[in-house]
Amino acid sequence: MKSPNFDTRSAPLRTIFSPSNLEKIWTTKVRVYMRQQFLNDGIEHLDFHVARKAECQKLSRLILAGDYVPERAQRILVEKSKGLCRQLVIPSVKDAIVLQCLSDALYTEVKGKEPTKCAFFEPKNHKFSIQKSQYGSIPAWLNFQRELFNFSANRNYIVVTDISNYYDSISYTHLRNVISAISGVEECVLDMLIHVLSSLLWQPDYMPRVEIGLPQMNLDAPRLLAHCFLYELDKFLASDPNRDFVRFMDDIDVGVDRISDAKQVLKAMDLVLQTKQVRLNSGKTLILRKDAAAKHFRIFQNSQLDKLTENIALKVASGKQITVEVARIEKAVSSGLAKKSFDHGNGDKVLKRWINLAAKTGAILDTEDLKRVFLNRPSVRENVCSYIMRSDFSISLAKMAAECARSPLLVDDAGRVDLVNYLLEALVPRKGKRHDHIMRVQAACDVQTYFGLYCKMWLQSKYDTTQALLDTIQATQALWASHERMGRLVGSFSPLFADIAEKSSYYTLINQAVNHGVRDVSRFHDALANDPNVFNSMYDSLKATNPSRGTGITHPKFLCLLSALKNKAVPPTQIATLKNNHVLAWKDAYYSDIAKRLSI
Repeated sequence: MKSPNFDTRSAPLRTIFSPSNLEKIWTTKVRVYMRQQFLNDGIEHLDFHVARKAECQKLSRLILAGDYVPERAQRILVEKSKGLCRQLVIPSVKDAIVLQCLSDALYTEVKGKEPTKCAFFEPKNHKFSIQKSQYGSIPAWLNFQRELFNFSANRNYIVVTDISNYYDSISYTHLRNVISAISGVEECVLDMLIHVLSSLLWQPDYMPRVEIGLPQMNLDAPRLLAHCFLYELDKFLASDPNRDFVRFMDDIDVGVDRISDAKQVLKAMDLVLQTKQVRLNSGKTLILRKDAAAKHFRIFQNSQLDKLTENIALKVASGKQITVEVARIEKAVSSGLAKKSFDHGNGDKVLKRWINLAAKTGAILDTEDLKRVFLNRPSVRENVCSYIMRSDFSISLAKMAAECARSPLLVDDAGRVDLVNYLLEALVPRKGKRHDHIMRVQAACDVQTYFGLYCKMWLQSKYDTTQALLDTIQATQALWASHERMGRLVGSFSPLFADIAEKSSYYTLINQAVNHGVRDVSRFHDALANDPNVFNSMYDSLKATNPSRGTGITHPKFLCLLSALKNKAVPPTQIATLKNNHVLAWKDAYYSDIAKRLSI
């Protein structure tokens, strides 16, 4: 129930949460964010996208009436190192839209009011990216690196530090005081943003809410607040002209000329932060000489990689061979790992660049090296998965994926989930022994857990029989039926059961389930397969290819493509266009078999 003062106090929210602004935020930003979450939606929320005008009108009315309540969010454990994990929140579509609207409104007010230009942050540009980003936009990170490289060459000592458990330690009381001190910030915007974020915090075992900690997620809102929280520290560091500093979120680097100055600034920084109840991370704090700093930040290696990347691009553009460059990439990775060249400083960041370049150029990396990287370097796992997806899916790569999935060294949820997501979009030209290894990955998925069930069903939707998939759905109904997000995944399998013997059993099962997600998605597939209006609203999206995927199409969109190709109420020319545009997908042995089974 809202207070009598709600309508007056919340006047700024009417513009922020107008239906037109909600729709714009979904179309230009949140839709991309939701595709970059660890858990795939079975139809990439295309049902919301098709009905976005009506959905945004409903959401607007709900918020402006004071009746909006954040939904239950899913949490996934992502390993940082040594088994220590961070919790990432995967919000619902509506909560993500609300948070992004509030974040954009706040960013408009705080932009240009920072105490220094040495702290870098800006919202992501929301262009499609194959990989997830934790801290914000790539341009902001590059500007941070550029400034850091500049003063690390001119100062005798570089202080490298960050804040211990930063997101988890931010007090809402201190946060509110810091943000409200910035002129122009609307109180109702800040209040609602903190209200929504605090609702997404982990509250296990029915424990009371504690007003401390920002949830970590792949959205701008918590990043922006975490960035602004350190404005007082920025002001302090900028107050002395005899030092340089640069900050990107809680990564802080300071340049000084004497070691005594380095120790003094660390002491002072820690005391400044203690006034906000946060502390520097002593275990990660370093005082480096100029030459050691250059090695730590891998300035020479990054420069080499920049030149190599530029040279490859020029050769490819002019039609020249890149055989020499490919051999150099292969040697750099194998010898670097053997010599432990990536084990210190920013070595993992350099290794990521080499692996990404290998995937882009078709370089063949040793599968034993890749396995060790995947299991022992959590920050590089996604790059290894991307390499698997974008490379020729050999038997040795399939074997490596199976060994990784079955390893007890995987202690988080995200490692196996990422591996499965990327495996689904790898182009598998032939089955044979590859199939045996993929089945080993599937066998490693524990269906008694939320993420294990997600992984197994998602893999089965491409790599196993419909009967095996149906058996899993039936055996685990109690688990998936209690989660709307998991129900949406089950509903996305509708086209796989069209016109086959298991169809009746599948539809009986989903109709019995008290789960809105499974019914919503199943109805969407039915409309896509029969309603010309829904087909036409999806046509442009479905005919577009995705060159970042090995199959040229994401797996959720392939499932939608199957339904669309069954639509008898649309012109045959449109059906032919969809088939012809996705010729790469039909080269996949499993997708080809699915199409034959469904007479597509």
